Amino acid sequence: MMTMDELHLREQAHNLRSIDKQELMTNFAFENRMVQGADEKGNYVVEKPSDIANYTKIRKKITGEIADDEAKVSHLKELSDRAKRAREEALKELRKGGN
Repeated sequence: MMTMDELHLREQAHNLRSIDKQELMTNFAFENRMVQGADEKGNYVVEKPSDIANYTKIRKKITGEIADDEAKVSHLKELSDRAKRAREEALKELRKGGN
C-alpha cells in the first residue's frame, strides 16, 4: 500500500513526465520547421543532419576518443610541416646549384 504522500508524489512525477514529453514534441516540431527552412534561392538551410549537431564528435568526446583523434591530427600536421620545410629547403638547394 501507498501513503497519500507517495500517491501525490507519483502523480506529480507522472505530470512532470507528461510535460517533458510535450516539450520534447514541441522542440521536434520547431526543429522540423527550421530544417525545412530555405534561403532566398530556395536552397535548404540545413543540408545534412550534422549541420545541426555532430553526434559522432559528441560521442567521441564522451568516450574520450576525441583526444586520440586530436593527437592524430596534431601528429599529421607536424609531419606536413616537416615535409613543407624539407621541400622548401630542397628548392633553395636547387636554386643555389642552378645559379
